[in-house]
Amino acid sequence: MSEVAFFDENEFLGSINYSFPLSKISWLKVGGPVDVLFRPRNLDDLSRFLSRVPVSVQVMPIGACSNLLVRDGGLSGIVIKLGRNFSEIEVKGEQVKLGAANFSPKVAVSLSEQGYDLSFLRTIPGTIGGAIAMNAGCYGKYIGDYVQSIEGVDKAGKYIRVSRKNLEFQYRTCKLPKNFIVTSAVVRPIRTKTDTIKKKMTEMLSKREKTQPIKKATCGSTFKNPDGKSSLMLEEITELKAWRLIDNAGLRGKKIGRAMVSNKHPNFLINMGGATAHDIEALGEHVREAVYEKYKVMLDWEVIRVGRNKLEQNS
Repeated sequence: MSEVAFFDENEFLGSINYSFPLSKISWLKVGGPVDVLFRPRNLDDLSRFLSRVPVSVQVMPIGACSNLLVRDGGLSGIVIKLGRNFSEIEVKGEQVKLGAANFSPKVAVSLSEQGYDLSFLRTIPGTIGGAIAMNAGCYGKYIGDYVQSIEGVDKAGKYIRVSRKNLEFQYRTCKLPKNFIVTSAVVRPIRTKTDTIKKKMTEMLSKREKTQPIKKATCGSTFKNPDGKSSLMLEEITELKAWRLIDNAGLRGKKIGRAMVSNKHPNFLINMGGATAHDIEALGEHVREAVYEKYKVMLDWEVIRVGRNKLEQNS
C-alpha cells in the first residue's frame, strides 16, 4: 500500500477509496480488496490522476465486473472505474459515439428508439468498454463488427485514438494498446425500423430468461466455445459448444463449497450464497479437467481471473 498511498485527494474531482472490497461491486459477490479504487469525474481528471501514478504501480480498468473473478486475496495497485460522466450516447449521422461506462443493454434500448440496431447488446450485461475488450457478442453478432475506432488514455494519462484496423478483433478478444483504458468508441450500427429492433430484443430476452440463470449471482458464460477459436462463423454452425461438453461430462449441478454448475445452463457457474472466489475457481478448474478427460478438449476461461489468493496474501 505504501507505494500507492501518496495521492492528495484534493487534487482530483473523482473519488479515491483505499482497501476497497471488490466483492461489493462484483456480480459474483466475491473478491478481496484493491489497494486503491479511483472513480474519475471526467477525462481530464482521469488523465491527471494517471500522470501521478508511479510506473511500477499496476493500473487496471474495470467495468460492471460482470465478467471478472477477483480472487480472495484482492488486487495490488489501482483499479479505475468509470462512471456516469463516461456514459454519453452521441448520434452523428450513420455513426454513434458511446462512452465506455455505458451499460450495454441501455445502449441497445436507447439506440433502438432512433432506428439503430445493436439489439444483441440487450442481453449482454456489462459496459461498452468491457464489451470492446472482450469483443462481446451473441446470436452471431459481435461488437467488433460495428466499432470504427476507440479513444482512451494510456498509463501515463496520454490521450490515444485507435482505428478499427489496429484493434484486430477476434473471438472474445481484441488488440488494445498495453495499459490502455477505453473511454469511448465510435460505432456504425445498421439502420432499421424501431419496431423490428424492439421485437428482436423481446425475443432475445425471452430466450435468455428461459435458458440462463439470470436471477443468480453469476458472470454468465464461464468458458469460451472451443470452435470459436478458429473462426467467428464456426461458433454458430458447429456443435462444439462449451455448455454441451460440460453437460455431456455429467457436470450439471456439480458443487464445490458454495459454488455450483448451473442446472439451467451448465456453462454458468453460480454463487449459491457464501461462496469464495476460491470455490468458484476450483469448480471451474474441475470442470476443465473433467471435460478434458472425457473429450481431450481443454476449455479456456472466458471469465477473467485476477488477483491473489489468501495464502499468497498472508505469506
